[in-house]
Amino acid sequence: GVYYTGKKDENLELSIKKVVDRWGGPFFVQFVRSWREFVKEWKKQGTVVHLTMYGINLPKIVTKLRKLSKKKDILIVVGSEKVPGDVYDLADFNVAVSNQPHSEVAALAVFLDWYFEGKELEKDFENAKVKVIPQERGKKLIKV
Repeated sequence: GVYYTGKKDENLELSIKKVVDRWGGPFFVQFVRSWREFVKEWKKQGTVVHLTMYGINLPKIVTKLRKLSKKKDILIVVGSEKVPGDVYDLADFNVAVSNQPHSEVAALAVFLDWYFEGKELEKDFENAKVKVIPQERGKKLIKV
């Protein structure tokens, strides 16, 4: 799922719910008023990983994170342009997906690909109404 902060956006939430309804889940979206309090609460029972261009390079830490996730849930924090300094202090791990500027979506995509070792491409989602049939050319969808 996704937790987000800033300004509550019911259109965003509805859009994500529609995607899940069509493509399957489980997946949720939830607004959080205070990211700081949320992260502090999460740390009581889970691990906090902050994706950044600073920190430990992803290939050097991903195996440890996979092992940790078998014991505790992991919260992946993806900031925006000006991440407050206390995010770095609150995180259990600051993980560099690149040592160059990059987009937040790209950071999450790279992290998830390494974390799941590419197996996310083979995953089927429960309750999907449509499914992509991979092929060399064209687009093929089937109704499930």
